[in-house]
Amino acid sequence: MTVPVPPDSPQSGKAPADADPGAPLTPGQSEAPEEGGAPGSAVESVPADAVSFVKSAVAVDAPADAGPETPLTQEQGEAPAPAPAPGPAPAGAPAPAGVPAAVGVPAAVGAPSPFAPPAGDPPAAAPSPFAAPAGGPGGYPGAPYWPQYPIAAPQPRNGLGTAAMVLGIVGVVLGLLVVFFWLSWLPSLLALIFGIIGLGYARKRQATNRGMALAGVILGVAGLLVSVGGGVFVAVGVHAANEDRKAAARAAQTRADEEERAAAERQAKAKERLDAAKKKIEEEQQARAADEKARHLSFGQSYTFADGLKVAAAAPEPYVPDETVFQAPKNSKIIQLKITVVNTGSKDVSLTASGLPSVKDSNGGLVTTLIDGSGRMKILKGSLAPGEQATGVSAYALPNSAADPFSVQFTYYGAGGMKTVTWTGSPS
Repeated sequence: MTVPVPPDSPQSGKAPADADPGAPLTPGQSEAPEEGGAPGSAVESVPADAVSFVKSAVAVDAPADAGPETPLTQEQGEAPAPAPAPGPAPAGAPAPAGVPAAVGVPAAVGAPSPFAPPAGDPPAAAPSPFAAPAGGPGGYPGAPYWPQYPIAAPQPRNGLGTAAMVLGIVGVVLGLLVVFFWLSWLPSLLALIFGIIGLGYARKRQATNRGMALAGVILGVAGLLVSVGGGVFVAVGVHAANEDRKAAARAAQTRADEEERAAAERQAKAKERLDAAKKKIEEEQQARAADEKARHLSFGQSYTFADGLKVAAAAPEPYVPDETVFQAPKNSKIIQLKITVVNTGSKDVSLTASGLPSVKDSNGGLVTTLIDGSGRMKILKGSLAPGEQATGVSAYALPNSAADPFSVQFTYYGAGGMKTVTWTGSPS
């Protein structure tokens, strides 16, 4: 890098015109080029204090990342190239104005010293291309300044927070609708996840909607709780409904079993009653048959009615009537019958309509009753006191063709109804 040197600074390698050629060189001055050198090839020496100032200025104002050989850009202000060093003037010729004479060349007599300050006001110093505007960074006037490039601010990542809040609202609404509780867990879970990620972005200052992300987290948790609560509620309701249905089924089965058992019991009781009725009927039939058989007797046997009246018929005896009211039929056999009744009960018995028995021949025809005036005939009538006895006597003419066997019927109208006792046998 070429550093400009102010024109009024002493040039290295050049001695003032009035300097003694035989005097030794001062530090910062170099010897004159050897004779026979090319014109303009003399090396100029820069004062040490000027070089150190320029280096310090460049070190302070240069960018930190700039290398030691990085060229300055146009914006940083490239330093102008130094003017070519003038060659040695011919001997005895005066040096141009403003250009000092070469070292070892004596200045012309009466010429102005190149190191003398110019007459009049000093010229204004040219602005340094490395100088920063007033009030520059660090407050150091004249420090190098490079304008900063604008850096675009990152866009906030608010999408997850917004999505978390929206999904949380959807999850809570679906959870409140009991029939859709099984759908609310998915948006609620996504809202919780997106909200946590959104809160992480907001914590890193990569998002600006921390409130929406937090609302998404809260709504997600609420939606999950509502979903779980809805599931538990439905499960409990279904379990209760199943238990009620099972209880109703058990109650119905119990009622059916009880009804079946009651029906079986009723059927058994009905069967028992039927069997009892049948048995009773059979017993009654047997009793009637036995009673009927008991009331069909042979002559000389007796029968006792339910109220205690005992009746007996003696074997028939031949009977010779006296004068009869009606003439006895021819070819007939006349017999006499005696029927004896005894009251064996504790109450009086009535013999009304039981005075005369009915006699039938073997063909079932009625036999005519003979009534004579002998006074031997007796008819049963009135009533009998307890323990009292009575005998009735009557005569009948049996046809010889149907006399054996014949039957005698005694009819009694007692407390048990009308009953007939029949004796069957031979007339002799």
